[in-house]
Amino acid sequence: MSHLHRIGHDACCVDGVPQGRHRPHARRLLAAVLVLCLLLPTANLASAQSIPSPEQERLGLIQAIQSRLPGTQPRDWGLEADGLTPVAGSNVQAIPLNAENATNSADILAIGKKLWDRKFKNGKSLALCFPNGGKRVAATYPQYDAKTKLVVTLEMAINRCLQLHREPEIEVRNIALIGPLAAYARSLSQGQRLALRIGSASARDKLESGKALFTRRIGQQNFACASCHVLHAGALLAVGEHDSLRTSATTLSPAIGQATSWPRLEPGGNVRTLQMQYQRCMKRSGAEPFELGAEELNNLEYYHTFLSNALPIRVLAVQR
Repeated sequence: MSHLHRIGHDACCVDGVPQGRHRPHARRLLAAVLVLCLLLPTANLASAQSIPSPEQERLGLIQAIQSRLPGTQPRDWGLEADGLTPVAGSNVQAIPLNAENATNSADILAIGKKLWDRKFKNGKSLALCFPNGGKRVAATYPQYDAKTKLVVTLEMAINRCLQLHREPEIEVRNIALIGPLAAYARSLSQGQRLALRIGSASARDKLESGKALFTRRIGQQNFACASCHVLHAGALLAVGEHDSLRTSATTLSPAIGQATSWPRLEPGGNVRTLQMQYQRCMKRSGAEPFELGAEELNNLEYYHTFLSNALPIRVLAVQR
């Protein structure tokens, strides 16, 4: 039996077009669910700690989502709708790319590889900036940089390499270049499990900042990322007529697993990064989005990606 439930536009904003505001009882329910998701593990600690660790919070969130989607596993959630309905006696499989998307994927990765291997004026390259030519590196990003006290995304690390070797940096808005490049860099970690580290109090501060934005209601519609991807994870959401990327009801994927499959390939072959998706969500909520690469979005990506720790990376999943 499917665990998908249909909800109206007023429930959330991320994958549909909102048309109204939460009623007061819905606000209280969301607050209660978020408290449960973020603090649930503490009940099993026998009061050993008053504040749960990031990993304990992450496991608590998994428990909360699994209670909403029984019979599914975190490894399936990154497949979105394909992984939210349990299939007896079989593992959930990703839907293969069709011929057009497969061609686009190959072309995009070829562009990215050419940029990755291109020799700089000094004979170096992006490949030489990263250990093992970049293999298995993307699974550790974003990272906290203790020297600058900032979260560094994979795109930032690429530009740091270019800057170090006095090469022109790539604007994060230049999706024609940064999209294929980031996609190829992540392809070098295809199948690797995300392994973000929160190794210091300063790093946790950045994680907490990202969590605060993830759970904060914003915009005219007063929605948070958690509105759709925690409270209503697995629900079917109707689609607004003026949303050109959606032609039918869509399933709201859980927060766990989402970060494993970005950048994504949109219909027509365009590449969309995770931060570009954040911007889209904020616009749908009626909020002015942060700039790509802004500290707020970097911290959000840090937290959001951490939630998917130990799940395998998938490259250029198809945006549907």
